[in-house]
Amino acid sequence: MSVSGGGATAILFSPEVGVQWFMITVSVLLVVAELVRTWIPGANDNAFRFLPFFKQRERTEITGLTYGFLAATIAVFAFDKEIVVLALIFLAIGDPVAASIGRRDPRFRVFGKSLIGTFAFAVTAAAAGSIASLHPEITLQWWLVAGATTAAIAELLPLPIDDNITVPLAAAGLMTLVA
Repeated sequence: MSVSGGGATAILFSPEVGVQWFMITVSVLLVVAELVRTWIPGANDNAFRFLPFFKQRERTEITGLTYGFLAATIAVFAFDKEIVVLALIFLAIGDPVAASIGRRDPRFRVFGKSLIGTFAFAVTAAAAGSIASLHPEITLQWWLVAGATTAAIAELLPLPIDDNITVPLAAAGLMTLVA
């Protein structure tokens, strides 16, 4: 689970300081919720019972949502609004598409992940970024494709950091360098 594409586009319509404070507040609340799940007996079981969006591995790990908000919080401080929005859209659209398609294709695996899923990530992320560029504050630039491709590669690589952090920050970092 990640910061949604719709939430990412809200960044365009909100004052920068307001977005930064919102992201800090939500990130702190999510970290506190992670601590509660870890420290209070039964809290984790209740979270899984009443909140159906958890993945099974998140029973013993930090949730993708928490990682996604932490990455988004870092991004809103480190990068231009346009680039943050695109990077978060890449994650919100590309990651679930890669997972869905990758699960169905047992061939062409690298690092345990499907190359077809990675290709689908890059294509759908670039398409979503192109659609987002219909907004007047997001211009369609050649580096959008480079950012989508970087996001897909970051999702593919077996990095020790959760891909909800690496995907948007790698994409935003590359787009900032080449923009």
